Amino acid sequence: MILQFSVTNHRSIKEQAVINMQATKDSTMQECLLSVDEKKKLIPVMALYGANAAGKSNVLHAIWQMREMICGRYAQLLKGEQLPQEPFAFTDKENEPTVFEVIYYYHGIKYAYGYQFDKNKIISEYLYHWPRGREALIFYRENGRYEFRENIQEQMTLAGRTPDNRLYLVASNEWNCAQTEQAYQWFQKEIYGLLDPQASVEPAVEAIRKGGKVKEKILKELLVADLGIKDIVVTGTKAEPLISAVHSFLNPEGKESQYALPMGLESRGTQRFFSRIGTWMDALEAGAVLLVDEIEASMHPLLTRHLIELVQDPKINTKQSQMIFTTHDAGLLDLSLLRRDQICFAEKNEQTMETEIYELTEFSPRKGENISKGYLQGRYGAIPFIGGGDCLEANKRARKKAVRKKT
Repeated sequence: MILQFSVTNHRSIKEQAVINMQATKDSTMQECLLSVDEKKKLIPVMALYGANAAGKSNVLHAIWQMREMICGRYAQLLKGEQLPQEPFAFTDKENEPTVFEVIYYYHGIKYAYGYQFDKNKIISEYLYHWPRGREALIFYRENGRYEFRENIQEQMTLAGRTPDNRLYLVASNEWNCAQTEQAYQWFQKEIYGLLDPQASVEPAVEAIRKGGKVKEKILKELLVADLGIKDIVVTGTKAEPLISAVHSFLNPEGKESQYALPMGLESRGTQRFFSRIGTWMDALEAGAVLLVDEIEASMHPLLTRHLIELVQDPKINTKQSQMIFTTHDAGLLDLSLLRRDQICFAEKNEQTMETEIYELTEFSPRKGENISKGYLQGRYGAIPFIGGGDCLEANKRARKKAVRKKT
């Protein structure tokens, strides 16, 4: 589970942006909160709103890129290869580092892991944990110098084998370092992403092929979504599966008949739902963090709401999964669906082109307040300028007023 993620100098994000998943003292919808210990509660879902090109997707991209540098395509760079830095472009300052940090829980232990890097090297890197409720250093690295608390001699040997352009968290796990194993596995096993509009159908196809309860869960969600699908049949090879959706209907004689329709001929909304539901159910089963960009794309608002409710429902989300998603759908700004501490905004400064991330709670909205209406009126900022003349000026004034109130 994520407690907090922060990013600095990545794409449109220049200054530090923070996503905080710790629950506030809000007394509403407490049944959906996740329990870390007797004192701390985390929210299961965070919604991130903003105008087009405001930079909200860049927050998810930063989390995913952090994962990719640890256990994905950027984890195995050869010595001398460039790191995938994408710094803020609209600045005179060059060679400023990008900074990622995440505080998370894995197997009941709290970890804090972060690093700074540029295109050529890892500048600093650190990992702390709280095994007995007290902070303890696992390792610290800065400009090629390392500090360890346990197994020092062996870890110094591993540090010597770590090139400047690779993370020690990655290199040490290649040599089965016990001190960093658990912290590494969280990135490998607990972060799922639906960031590409053309999401892979592989998780859903695998579930269908397994059959049994795994397939039943997928079919149940298709039925709940009222897509008219009674079954899914997968033929073909693993590399090139042929997916058909089985529908039933009453013929002129009143008897039920069935026909199979290739998934490619289904509506875009049905295809979108099918491509996502496998990963959704996998994340819930694994207790993972699910990142979803433009959650509402090509889907009916009620269907989008249903997918959010799966994560919000403690009877379904029994493994304490979390989700962070971006959206434009103001209909989801409903305090019967999301708590006030589950809503964030992304706004781009027109002069500096920087993205700022801030929370709804900074505006101290009242219980029962119409958040959707207030958002569309510009009360919280993070909306596009629409129209011209008087309309444009009114929109600007509303946003400035929102910023003054926030600060």
